[in-house]
Amino acid sequence: MLKSSFLSPRLWLPLVGLTALFAACGDSSNTPNNPGNASSSSSGTGGSGGSGGGGTGGQGAGVTAPGPDAEWGTGSDVGSLEGGVWTPGRDENGLVNEDSWDLVPGGQWIEVNGTRLDALDAEVKEKVPGWNDYGSGDWNAVTVAWNSPAHDPEGSRAWWVSSGGHADSSNNGIYRFDAFRMAYAIEHLPSDTTQWSDAYKSMTTYTSCPESSAEFDAALAAGTLKEENDWFYDELFWDRQPTARHTYSGVVYVPKTNELVMAVRRLWRYSRDEGKWVYKRLPAMDWKNKLGEESLAIYDEYKDQLLVASCGSNGPWSNTFDMNTSNWTGEGTSWNGWDWNGAADARFGDRVAIFKVPEDPATGQYAAKGLYQLFDVKERKVVQSGTVQYADGLSAVDFPVGDSAGMVYIPPLDRYWVATKTKEGKLGWFELNPTTEPWTLRPLVQNGTTPELDGHTQVRRRMLWMPKLHAMIFLGSGTKNIMVYRF
Repeated sequence: MLKSSFLSPRLWLPLVGLTALFAACGDSSNTPNNPGNASSSSSGTGGSGGSGGGGTGGQGAGVTAPGPDAEWGTGSDVGSLEGGVWTPGRDENGLVNEDSWDLVPGGQWIEVNGTRLDALDAEVKEKVPGWNDYGSGDWNAVTVAWNSPAHDPEGSRAWWVSSGGHADSSNNGIYRFDAFRMAYAIEHLPSDTTQWSDAYKSMTTYTSCPESSAEFDAALAAGTLKEENDWFYDELFWDRQPTARHTYSGVVYVPKTNELVMAVRRLWRYSRDEGKWVYKRLPAMDWKNKLGEESLAIYDEYKDQLLVASCGSNGPWSNTFDMNTSNWTGEGTSWNGWDWNGAADARFGDRVAIFKVPEDPATGQYAAKGLYQLFDVKERKVVQSGTVQYADGLSAVDFPVGDSAGMVYIPPLDRYWVATKTKEGKLGWFELNPTTEPWTLRPLVQNGTTPELDGHTQVRRRMLWMPKLHAMIFLGSGTKNIMVYRF
């Protein structure tokens, strides 16, 4: 049973003088890096990449099956299909055999047996002896605690990156889903929790590490704090890895450099080639109320830049990070502002649709109106925008105050599917039609079982269109199998 922290408001902690709030404890025998060695690329247990064997948490050992996998397996094991549950048959390399994929019917959701994220628990604990998630939600919280994965559509894969945060999870590992294998794998091991102090283990939010906050406060007071690769509250004191956090929609995959970039709290870069975190940067030296919550990040491959806007309890903030110069450019985004706080988004090709699900006007003067925009990444401009109209008896009064809606574009239908919280507290499904003016929102009727999140409704980017499979993947909660929908 998940504790009520999943349902509590997401408040960003005041950061100046965090040591006054969290007493720094010195009960760990491990000596941390000093600020002079603050770069993640040389951090204490940063380690090297690759698919090596054992090792302690935070080291990059445990990186497996680098991919991307380009095709199905050619083995003879077809697996089985029983009711709405498919058990994939795989070849000797772990790839799902094409004949097994052919068993999966189209036009309905199919559960994929053996694809629970929490199945990695034993492997993590074998490779990191004594490891424990001190949060209230365990593996479920990695996926449903205001988190969403980074997606590589060409590589047919996705990653949960340092996902958890607050009291929900302290798990700061990276976990990859490979669609051609229909399996999760450890991309990067979580940190060794046996090194942690009792103070951090007993925190009410694992996003902040009190010992790191003390180092940050000291550097700030001394006037030596650097914007790049220095101390901040969002890293672990013992191995300089990022803390677990709510990632919102703020993690992206950058194919040019084969990196995972996390733009939440700070901007962090993880090199898949090196198997470690290599860079971290404050949003600014006046970092307060910037890059805190409700981050929505989009990668521009034409300029090699990351476009970011965040909101939440910090209020709106936006900027653009240049991957080549490692600098913030000062350019904001079109989805910056309260109107887009917690909006859903879906990218297909160069275009990103951003949609703020409407809310019942009776909920107050700030109720969302159902705004949408279509942003062209290459042209760097909004090419369509408006307020949705409704069909089939639907209206704004049918929606409660929004909570992490998700959407996905389905090319063969030229429609968006939207999943969001209903007034009954369940996950509701809707179709958004971009071919009308304005776009039209209506209920979505589906056959058979539909995905659910163990009573939660934080969807965000977990619905993924996989072009090489001509199918949609729904990455559910950590204790449930994933689901697939073929077209």
